[in-house]
Amino acid sequence: MRIEESLRSLGLSAKESEVYLALLSLGQTTAYAVAEKSGLKRPTVYVVLDDLRKKGLVLKIPNAKKQVFTAKSPEEFFGEAEERLRIAKQSLPELLALTSGGEKPKTLYFEGLRGIEDIALYGVERMKDKEIVGFYAEATDASPELLKIFDDYNERLKQDHITVRGIVPDNPNLKRWRDTDKEYGRTMKIVPPTTYSARNSIEIGDTFVRIMAFKDLQGVIIENEAIAETMRQIFEMVWKSREESVLGNEAQKTQAA
Repeated sequence: MRIEESLRSLGLSAKESEVYLALLSLGQTTAYAVAEKSGLKRPTVYVVLDDLRKKGLVLKIPNAKKQVFTAKSPEEFFGEAEERLRIAKQSLPELLALTSGGEKPKTLYFEGLRGIEDIALYGVERMKDKEIVGFYAEATDASPELLKIFDDYNERLKQDHITVRGIVPDNPNLKRWRDTDKEYGRTMKIVPPTTYSARNSIEIGDTFVRIMAFKDLQGVIIENEAIAETMRQIFEMVWKSREESVLGNEAQKTQAA
């Protein structure tokens, strides 16, 4: 793919691409020099430079005797484009669910620390005042960055009054969460590691299932109400079959099992 084509794929017009490339080549320079380099007429260059300034891709150098311009670095330009795409992708499953009557399951794949952060917050806004259920993992070798994502996620659930009911392994590295279960609205059953020692978590919302592999920093969302309902039924069967005591938010009440 030619450079001009790659820039146009990011939303620049042909003339904007030519002016941006000329600026990158020249560094801090005048509209006259850009016109000479690009082959465009000077009035056109001024219009295009103004458009690129509005898009944040060109800066006008202050306090210069002449109007001098410089281009934003390609790293910043492409980084911002990736960030916009990342934010837009968060709505992809909902958009896909609107097509074909929502008949087919829709999936979305995430990876890396940023991906884990995105998948953790997926669907939170529509789970306000509702319950999430799930099978949760132990946290061996979790990095400080990953632990912060967990903490931010739990704060968001608390803020939106989202309760959690789950099956968790009996593992010392989960003590920091067990000590705050009641405060954060979590109701958990702790299962011996000989029976359950998962390194991956499965959470079930109203119309989605979230699967997260923390060691590999990978995750998948399945956006389908029927699948979510099936997984919730499986969770309820396991929940009722376990004899462990309830710990956390509902421990003082009659057990749900």
